[in-house]
Amino acid sequence: MKQAIFLVTSLAGLKKLTFKQKVQSLMTDQVQVTIILAMIQFNHYEGARRLMHDLFPAEQVAKLKVVSLANLMSDAPGIEVTASEQFKSDFETLPAHRFEAAEGVTVRYIKDGEITAEVNEDVNQKPLLKTRFDKHQPVQSAVYEAGREFGILSYDDDNNLSQALLLNQQGQLVTRFIRHTQPVNIAYTMGRTSKLVFTEMVSETEKGHVKYQDSEVQAYYEVVSYQNYDRFDSVYSFYASVLEQVVAADSGLFIDLNDNPKLAPYLPQQLIFNY
Repeated sequence: MKQAIFLVTSLAGLKKLTFKQKVQSLMTDQVQVTIILAMIQFNHYEGARRLMHDLFPAEQVAKLKVVSLANLMSDAPGIEVTASEQFKSDFETLPAHRFEAAEGVTVRYIKDGEITAEVNEDVNQKPLLKTRFDKHQPVQSAVYEAGREFGILSYDDDNNLSQALLLNQQGQLVTRFIRHTQPVNIAYTMGRTSKLVFTEMVSETEKGHVKYQDSEVQAYYEVVSYQNYDRFDSVYSFYASVLEQVVAADSGLFIDLNDNPKLAPYLPQQLIFNY
């Protein structure tokens, strides 16, 4: 294995001890490691890069190749963002309050006595994240890298991400991520002598076993690519299409164990390692 590619889909995955151990082991063996930040919440990319400096010594960080979906799609063809979906920064003429922090500056803009927008800047005063608020809740954000807007996030009334728009370096829309929800039924069956008890679930005894049932609403993402108007019913199908383009024959692919059941079926010929 000449190089290893790690697909990171969440900050939680990045914080796994197994992630750190496998990256360091590969680097000790002189394997080139590339980390793909593939979180749909693009505002997590900057936090992920900062976390790298906490996980690894400076000399290892310097050798890591860290790329994001924005980097991979920067040259892809796209379409113009409609006026209704563009992020507008007209609030920047309003009165503002600046708050200094070690990692940068937060600027809050005030209208009618309330915070109407917030801008997070890096130490060079370049924007990282701009967010508009309505009734104290975020409604839309623009995400930046090196001063360039590469993503637009929209939120629903419950403060959940509803859509994420990935932009190329010309500011065109390349990929749209659409959040959906669906009810999911959950059932656990175990022996009557089991010490594991789900006190928040209703239980019933069935043929010498205890059965717990519950339901919850889970989110999933539909993906639309504007390169060729392909439509992915699952974000994992989209991830697979990206990986097929960037994982070379001499590369090893490492994915979060939690992603394996959903991603692996889309890559039947790919040797996959878990972390």
